[in-house]
Amino acid sequence: MTKRNSTRRRFLASIGAVGVAGVAGCTGDPDGTAPSNATATGTPTAQTTATTTDEGTETPAQSNDPAFSRGELVEDFENYEEARWGTIRGDVATDTNDVYAGSQSLHLRNKDGGAAGIYKAFPDGLDLSKHDLSLAVKLEKPASGKVAMEFIAPARSDMLTSKRFIPQELNGWVRIDLGYTGRKGDPDLSAVQELRLLVLSEEGTPIDFRVDDLRKIPKPDKGKVMFTFDDAVTSQYEVAFPMLQENGWAGGVAVIPDAINSQGNLTTGQMREMRDAGWDMMAHPQVPNPLPSYSEQKQREVIQQTYNYLDLKGFPKGARHFVAPYHRVDSTTLDIVSEFHDTGFMFGACPNNAQHPSSMLTMSRVMGRDPRGTRRVLNIAEEYNQMVSIAWHGIGDGPDYETPMDDFENIVNHVAKKDMDVVTPSQFLDDI
Repeated sequence: MTKRNSTRRRFLASIGAVGVAGVAGCTGDPDGTAPSNATATGTPTAQTTATTTDEGTETPAQSNDPAFSRGELVEDFENYEEARWGTIRGDVATDTNDVYAGSQSLHLRNKDGGAAGIYKAFPDGLDLSKHDLSLAVKLEKPASGKVAMEFIAPARSDMLTSKRFIPQELNGWVRIDLGYTGRKGDPDLSAVQELRLLVLSEEGTPIDFRVDDLRKIPKPDKGKVMFTFDDAVTSQYEVAFPMLQENGWAGGVAVIPDAINSQGNLTTGQMREMRDAGWDMMAHPQVPNPLPSYSEQKQREVIQQTYNYLDLKGFPKGARHFVAPYHRVDSTTLDIVSEFHDTGFMFGACPNNAQHPSSMLTMSRVMGRDPRGTRRVLNIAEEYNQMVSIAWHGIGDGPDYETPMDDFENIVNHVAKKDMDVVTPSQFLDDI
């Protein structure tokens, strides 16, 4: 029995009210920095032998699953002292008490802030031409921030950069795909010579994080694009829906149940018309504050109510997908989300693996209201076959809209020129 059907049977009996007073927040900076309601922010080494493990694709791996074993192991940090990693800045030590997998992780700290990180050279070259890197991280300080990786291929004049934003409450272990956000020169991913992993903060803001289980996971021969829209506002039906239809594409709408059929929002009829054209109506719980600020019972209540609303209104495929209010979750939130949903999306500021992301419940989105930054990420993802999930809110001309129509059309036209597949959340999930 599928998760969707079993969940549906379990919770049909407990429908209850469909929402809680308030509006789900969805803010995030267009340049890929932290959401506006969050606090943003050696020795030459030898190559570690990679070991291949079975691929297994029946159940999408969850972000806090220590049994993750897809792809090829690059570094497990079990023999860190002999693995010839160098220190960029800060203090580095192994930790046997707080691990993601195996018997130990790597603990990096810098009480004075600024930066903390490590690097490793691969004299024979690390081949990432057909793979992306996936890493388990636990960011405790700063409260929210970015985990960055530099791919030196072969020199700093030819390199790629990945920066993944971690929200402030997600301070437990989580897997992330290291999607590329910057490029310099002409990198050769078939022979990466050095990896540089670090967390940055303001000077004086302490850094405390752990890493474990660095793997490379397969990627497809073609990149993907996902159009998603938050809060189910009318302009998404009037502007985005016909514009995407002209190109033969569909997208996903993150639905706040209590907003439906109210002024400025979609009607049930419009939702069904979009569904029949291939669109997903996704779950976007309605809460006045981020979910981690509530008890486990309250989080479960609002997540369940939103799922039930979509399922009972005729949107079971879209109900499989969760969009985090305010882009913020914690480990408890993810545990509850996994009971009702198969995917989860939040602001992460980078692309994802386009074949099977290493964490299906914490997939990264970029904010579409900055066309220049969005085009840059799309260009890199096209070249390196990654998946970009783009998020918008209201689209139109005037102060009531987040994104001008010309800016949205600019991105649509840009994607039309790309050699990338446009997919909905359900198309992406069902292809795994």
